Amino acid sequence: MTITKSERRISIWVGMTIGIVFSTVLVRYALFEKEKQLQGRPGNYQSGFTAFDEKAFPPLPPRVLDWIPQGIVVHFDFNQSHLNPMSSKSWVLETAGSFRSERLFILAEEFTENNSSKLSFFRASEFYAKLYESMTRNEFEAYIGNEEFRIIGENSLTNELIIQTKQFSPKYLKKTFERISMENSGLVEVRLIPWEPQR
Repeated sequence: MTITKSERRISIWVGMTIGIVFSTVLVRYALFEKEKQLQGRPGNYQSGFTAFDEKAFPPLPPRVLDWIPQGIVVHFDFNQSHLNPMSSKSWVLETAGSFRSERLFILAEEFTENNSSKLSFFRASEFYAKLYESMTRNEFEAYIGNEEFRIIGENSLTNELIIQTKQFSPKYLKKTFERISMENSGLVEVRLIPWEPQR
């Protein structure tokens, strides 16, 4: 028994249609499974655990999700804010970017003041240091060493040095600021660098 040309064409089209539908279903299923795995990975906003040490963190405030929609929660600490240490939550987030140079570490701090919730954003891995005129940049560089910190530039408007730090959990940053401020008489001020997203 032979099949005609038209029957052959119909059977080829039916086979191709079944193949396309089946492969589309498989691709969608694979993407769905991958998305589920990514959501459960530590650091993902939905996972509830930090990427660094898998410490539990509370849900991020809506403004954080708006400003940094696809980030990774690297660190989280309670009551380590520089602005208001009591009743505060601090997240360090790594922003997403195609290139390493496009990624930033951002410190988001939420605290309660006068029964109202406030939210501030800062660069997490850099901070400003202002020196007295009696201390030179070289003296300060020798003082801080290059194991933990590195001077990467200067703010031309304020003459503050821009210091990069290798460790930047909220607790570590707070202790670092306290230690440098107490130990170094040549330092006028140490402060975090405010951050806003580029719109």
